[in-house]
Amino acid sequence: MTTLRAEEVRIPRHAREAVARHERVVVVNHERPAFVIMHPDDAAAGSPAARHGRPLREALGLLAGAAMPDPSFAEDMEAVLADVGPAPDDPWARS
Repeated sequence: MTTLRAEEVRIPRHAREAVARHERVVVVNHERPAFVIMHPDDAAAGSPAARHGRPLREALGLLAGAAMPDPSFAEDMEAVLADVGPAPDDPWARS
């Protein structure tokens, strides 16, 4: 974690007060979120909002229960590509 001294940055009073109330403050740059200011005690607690997705064990269980790939899929795709022809150099170019 990088540490800045308070005199190196200017944080508006309403942002400081929000952080003191353990609210996260989102700093935007060009209308996009750039970073978040949060209370140090909240970072040490390990926020549940920082967790994304499923636990690894659950994800592996889902994959293990999924259907196996169709062995003839590659052959089918080769037949489709042979009928359609080669892909253009720039598929997103205007036709």
